[in-house]
Amino acid sequence: MSASPQHGDDTATRIGERLASLRAGRGLGVAELARRAGVSPSLVSQIERGQSRPSVTTLVALADGVGAPIDALFRERPAPAAAASGAQPVPDPEPAPRPGDRRFVVRRGERAAIEIEGGVRWERLTPTTLEGADVIEIVYAPGAQSHAQSYRHPEGIEMVLVLSGTLVVEVDGEPHELHEGDSMQFPSSAEHRYVNPTDEEARGVGARVYTGRPA
Repeated sequence: MSASPQHGDDTATRIGERLASLRAGRGLGVAELARRAGVSPSLVSQIERGQSRPSVTTLVALADGVGAPIDALFRERPAPAAAASGAQPVPDPEPAPRPGDRRFVVRRGERAAIEIEGGVRWERLTPTTLEGADVIEIVYAPGAQSHAQSYRHPEGIEMVLVLSGTLVVEVDGEPHELHEGDSMQFPSSAEHRYVNPTDEEARGVGARVYTGRPA
């Protein structure tokens, strides 16, 4: 379950809009999506109306329920706008775009992203949503966790590489403490969850390769 966001939470609204669009596009009713995701129809409705921000567990279950990659619910970032007329130009630390950049390159400030309940942020590292995989940067605030309870996905493989900080990845009840440079792989159908047990931010690269979808 997730906590209700404050009024006017743009992040929650955008997640809800994308979820509603995906559900409608697949011809699913609220009750059917709730059944597939293992949540209540009222929670689905609250999320779609932007009245509740989902936890990692709920977000994953809803994405699986509509048969879409998780990053299909991400907020796309527009390209940086040009400086306003008369304003002083701001130096751009990134190289100027080259032909093909939009097809292949993702600049750090232009990633599609999503803010999840509990101090978790995901940023997509690919220019567009992939058909059979998610590749994202995961950011866990101090003390953040994916959920108090473990969760699982349909058949697939999940991988994580820690870039900085510490992450504890619990798989089938067994904790694995990962530090900078450590990586691991496990079946995504195993019960698992992520925890940042420290008072410092943790960052990593996560990948999930799909080999199955919900019926």
